[in-house]
Amino acid sequence: MKSISMQLGTAENQSRWRRAGDWNVPLDLPTVLTGLVVFVGYYLGAKLGFALTFQPHPVSVLWPPNSILAAALLLTPLRIWWLVLLAAFPAHWAAELQSHVPPPMILCWFISNSCEAVIGAGLARYLISGPIRLNGLRNVGFFCLCVVCIAPFLSSFLDAGFVRWNGWGQGAYWELWRVRFISNVLAALTVAPLIVTWATSGIASLRKARRSRYLEAGLLFVGLLSVSFAVLYKLGWEADSALLFLPLPFLLWAAVRFGSCGASTAVWIVAFSAIWSATHGHGPFSGGSAGHNALSIQMFLIVLSVPLLFLAAVIEERGNVEERFVKAFRSSPDAMLIIRRRDSCVIDVNEHWQTIFGYRREEAIRHTISDLNLNAREGDLEKLIASTSEGEPLHDVEMFLRTKAAGVRRISLSADTVDMASEPCFVVIIRDITEQKKAEAALRQREARINLAAESANLALWVYDPEKNLAWMSEKGRAIYGFGSEEPLSRDSFVSGVHPDERQVVRNAFDRARESQETFEIEHRILKPDGETGWVIVRGRSLCDEQGKPLELIGVTIDVTAKKQADLQLQLHRQEMAHLSRVAMMGEMAASLAHELNQPLSGIISNARAGERFIDRGNVDLGELRDLLADIVADGRRAGDVIRGIRSMIRKDAPARQRVNLNDLVMNVVRMVKPDAMHHSCELETLLEPNLLALEADPIQLQQVLINLVINAFDAMRDTPLNRRKVLIATERNGDGAIRTSVRDYGVGISEEARGQLFDHFFTTKPEGLGMGLGLVRSIVESHGGTVAAENVEGGGAQFHFNLPASAAAL
Repeated sequence: MKSISMQLGTAENQSRWRRAGDWNVPLDLPTVLTGLVVFVGYYLGAKLGFALTFQPHPVSVLWPPNSILAAALLLTPLRIWWLVLLAAFPAHWAAELQSHVPPPMILCWFISNSCEAVIGAGLARYLISGPIRLNGLRNVGFFCLCVVCIAPFLSSFLDAGFVRWNGWGQGAYWELWRVRFISNVLAALTVAPLIVTWATSGIASLRKARRSRYLEAGLLFVGLLSVSFAVLYKLGWEADSALLFLPLPFLLWAAVRFGSCGASTAVWIVAFSAIWSATHGHGPFSGGSAGHNALSIQMFLIVLSVPLLFLAAVIEERGNVEERFVKAFRSSPDAMLIIRRRDSCVIDVNEHWQTIFGYRREEAIRHTISDLNLNAREGDLEKLIASTSEGEPLHDVEMFLRTKAAGVRRISLSADTVDMASEPCFVVIIRDITEQKKAEAALRQREARINLAAESANLALWVYDPEKNLAWMSEKGRAIYGFGSEEPLSRDSFVSGVHPDERQVVRNAFDRARESQETFEIEHRILKPDGETGWVIVRGRSLCDEQGKPLELIGVTIDVTAKKQADLQLQLHRQEMAHLSRVAMMGEMAASLAHELNQPLSGIISNARAGERFIDRGNVDLGELRDLLADIVADGRRAGDVIRGIRSMIRKDAPARQRVNLNDLVMNVVRMVKPDAMHHSCELETLLEPNLLALEADPIQLQQVLINLVINAFDAMRDTPLNRRKVLIATERNGDGAIRTSVRDYGVGISEEARGQLFDHFFTTKPEGLGMGLGLVRSIVESHGGTVAAENVEGGGAQFHFNLPASAAAL
């Protein structure tokens, strides 16, 4: 029984039997104990059923195993029903086999018993929401309908059919059906309620019962057992049938004082006494044939049990309602008093009423409202309470009442009529709203001042209550979003005014603010009533109570549509100016184009002449010739890339950028300038930091920067000994997150007079130079948001480096 109660805790978490979705059975101790209890209970029930059989009558007057199995299914989760049936099967087999029942009949009877239990428990679990408790009229009604009536009615067809099929027993099919049906009905009325009530409430009530309760239960048990023994065992069949009602007072006592648990226990005592006495030839049900005696006992017990179960359920249900009312009355946060209608005397008050009005409970009881001087005006409270008997109950009526010491208080009053001990009374609920009204008045004044300040600053105020999903917004805010002055607002109202592309962003911002309790600020678009798109900035934060629970979100909305439009116009003007500036630089770009194309074109010419010399020589090395042609193609592509880069700089469109791995770009440049390095007898080295962040940049322009710096490094080492000619290209990540790229040579270095003009256009230190290379380098780097610089290096030579800021990196 205890393990079934433990399994009930799981069943209580399922509102309906069909919602039990977890079919994994944990092999823990409660589950194992449940199976063991079912096995033992079913076995003992079967043995008891055989012991309560009229011989040679083939069917027991009361067959408990079916009801024991049904009770077990009612108390356990749906997912372990198969385990309950499995545990009952060996008990059924052992008990029936000991009574010399053939195996086919044993199996058939277990099928019919299981069908009855599954049908009854399944229907009951479906119709009764929540835990199975027989403490209410509705639950008992469904229990009797499903477990007592429908399940035995249907399973008896199967049971009688199995008996006829196996040739076991005597009698016609319908006679067997009738006997089985009545026997199963009686078992469902006496055994199943006994198990269910004790498992759900009886065991728990024993732990908290007072000593007087135990004494009363003991007296009831002794009295009922004595009367049952005297009436159902000692009296003969010829005794007056009116004496059968002698146990009725004790049954009513059990139902009234101990509810469904007491009634089911008392009914079981009477049923067992009557059947036991009759099967042993004693009592008023032993004078006829076995079949007649069995039917008489069954009808007597069924007629006795049904009204008693319903009576106990009604009494227990009423008691639970009254108990809940008493608890609510005592613990209510509002002041409550009960007034008798006929003389307006106070019957009871709760503690909160004493706190507000200053009268102790003893001072208030048996006094009228006038005696307590509660009226602030003549007869106000009596008139209000009297009106409840003529019409609808009162709800939140505001008025003034006088207290014993604190003077007149403003209260909100609700009242209704109830019957207390069969006497009409008024239940009055009073809530002191004096401080609330003062706070509301102060809040209105504060809101008026805040609204005036907000309107002066062009701010729209709003407040949102997540629990009630209600929002308030100032008239300025309603005008921004296009809401009517009386239109109720909620979170959906807020979101409906936001641009569809940004609604989820706004929802997420509100959710984060509620969880983090930090101030948030977002800028988003809105759809104005005229169909135009506007821009607003929303700032807000969550207000919490003393325990840190979020209460509401408050904030402001600023309409920045005009500013956004001005910013867009300014951006357009800037783009136009930038385009004009690029066009004005076309002359400068032409010179730059000549400078940049000089290198690849010179390479093309040199490689072409070398090819001619190979051909003139007669002995042509096809491998060398193929390398020359590949160099010519590469230089041609370089020239095309330079032209495309220059074109993109003078077009009105913004240059197209992509993700660039700077290390890969450096290695591409090394391959491109390798022939120049060999021509200048220079060694190329790289020192690249791994795992660099990718850049959002124009790869052609960055390639131009590196080629210019490397070619300049070659030229700077014309007078450097061959064994010291070396160019080092390095990449690294600065401490501030920027990416630094450097090109170092071992040439003559930078002179003092050239240092200040090094990156100016048309300034050069080379006789054949145009002065455009380093100027173009600076323009490209700065267009990417970076900086470029150069300095002499200890040990000889110079180092040029450029930095691209972290903001250009794709994080």
